[in-house]
Parts: sequence; C-alpha cells; structure tokens
Amino acid sequence: MKFWMLFTIPISFFLVNCSSNNNINNVLKNNTQNISDSISEEITKKIISDTTIFFIFNNLYTVAIDIKYPQSECKGNILLLHGWNCYKDEICQNTDFCDQAINKGYILIIPNLGKTNYISSIYPQTHKNLQIYPTLTWIIDTMITNLQNNFSLFLQNQNNFIAGISTGARGATMLAYHLPEIFKAVATISGEFDITSRPDYYLYYAYLGQLENFPERWKKECFAFDCEHYLVPTYIGHGENDNTAPVQNSLDMYDSLRFYHSDIKFILNIVPNASHNYKYWKTETKNIITFFNEII
Repeated sequence: MKFWMLFTIPISFFLVNCSSNNNINNVLKNNTQNISDSISEEITKKIISDTTIFFIFNNLYTVAIDIKYPQSECKGNILLLHGWNCYKDEICQNTDFCDQAINKGYILIIPNLGKTNYISSIYPQTHKNLQIYPTLTWIIDTMITNLQNNFSLFLQNQNNFIAGISTGARGATMLAYHLPEIFKAVATISGEFDITSRPDYYLYYAYLGQLENFPERWKKECFAFDCEHYLVPTYIGHGENDNTAPVQNSLDMYDSLRFYHSDIKFILNIVPNASHNYKYWKTETKNIITFFNEII
C-alpha cells in the first residue's frame, strides 16, 4: 500500500505562495498591522524560511524536498530535478542556478528522487534494487498533489516551471507532457527523448525489461510517439560532445515538436565542445531563467 507522511522543518505561521504576484512584505504588512515591529520581523523570518518536507514512497524510500523561498516579490515556482543517482543539492552546489532563480523571485522546490527514472509503474521486470524509487505516477498523484493541497504550490493559476538535467530533464518533459494544465514552461538540459533508440542502455531495460519483449511498454514510457499532445513551451539545451545522453536526442525532440506545434515556443541550444557535466550545465543558468521570464 502506498502512503505518504509529511513533516516540515521549520514550522511557519502560515504559507506564502504565488497565486498572485504580491510582494511578501505587503502580505506581512496586512497581517501584522497591530503587532510590534520586533514580532513582525520575527514572523517575517519564519514565513520566508527555507523548509524541508518528507514523503515516503511505498514504505521503502524517503523523498526529502527542499523548498527555498525568495526574499522579495514572488514570481513563480520552479521544480528542479537532479540527475540519476545524484543528490538534490548538487545543482545548487555546482551551479549558480538556485541563487539566481531565488534572486529573480522564484520559489524552488527540489526533491531528492535518487535513482528515479520517471517510469509510470514498477514492472515485474524492474530490477529489485530499483523498485524502491518513486514512479512518475506517484510524483504526480502524491508528491505534486500534496504540494498543492498543503503548501499552495503548483496551483493552476500560478507561474509553474520545471528545470531538469540529465535524467531529471527526461522527468521534466514527462511531467510537462502529462500536466500541461499546471506547467507553463520547461527547461530540459542534456536529456533524452526516444528511449527506444537505446535498447541496450541499462537505465531503461533495468526498469522496463528488454525492448524486444515489451516494445509497447517502452513507447508508452516516453512521449516521442505522441508529440502531438506535448503542449508546453520548452527550452532544450545539450552539449554537442555528450557521450552519456547523445545530442541527437535533443535534435530529434526539437524537430518533432516543431513539426506538430509551430505556434508553441521551443528553443534549441546545442553548445559546441560541451559534455555531460556541470562545466556545461552551469552555463545554462541565464538561458533558463530568461526563458521562464519571457513565458510569464
């Protein structure tokens, strides 16, 4: 049986969200008119304090989620997805993306998803050691739903975005494909597109079984065969010398999406001499934030 548990560190008096682009200080002013300046200042610190919450997937894996708040005007929410078997803080530690996004007024939601590969289900063929990690279905039905209900994040009237690198880039596009009513734009960096083009890649057959035995399953677990229904503006970045996730993935994604949707904003940025690493990924910070700002 799947269930979830929720804890927060620290506990805030109430929550600030981006339902409307109000300045946090204005919200505080309206709620602390009769409180002394010292108490008001303390409440201010608590409301905008960074928070960590925890969910449990299948009684087996704890998903820690950092929520980082801006200090001034709230512009929107960014779900930030790390690479396969990476820790959630790696992007913040190895690039200036988190600092820049927060400075621009974005709330960052950063889950630790371990070796998640964003498949919809745990299959009988899924390797035993990989069965503990959250599925795409759980992320949608449990994680995002509870962030909406308990933290007023990712509501439909908000400016919601996703950015991901490597496997997290695959997760970003899969979530956008399934939730176009929630997410306004996506940034996918060094991601993959048509997984059937890589039948011998461990990160797919270890979750899905062999392609030759389950071709329809493999097709279902990516949107490459249903680009007509991919409806979210997307920034696609990739290093030309990527030996982990070949650059052809992003070239094919861009061409396929443009074929079906000439009216949706898609940007392709292929970077010469760049590889599958933070040396390249940190150069995409400005591009991603600019793209999100333009969508708003």
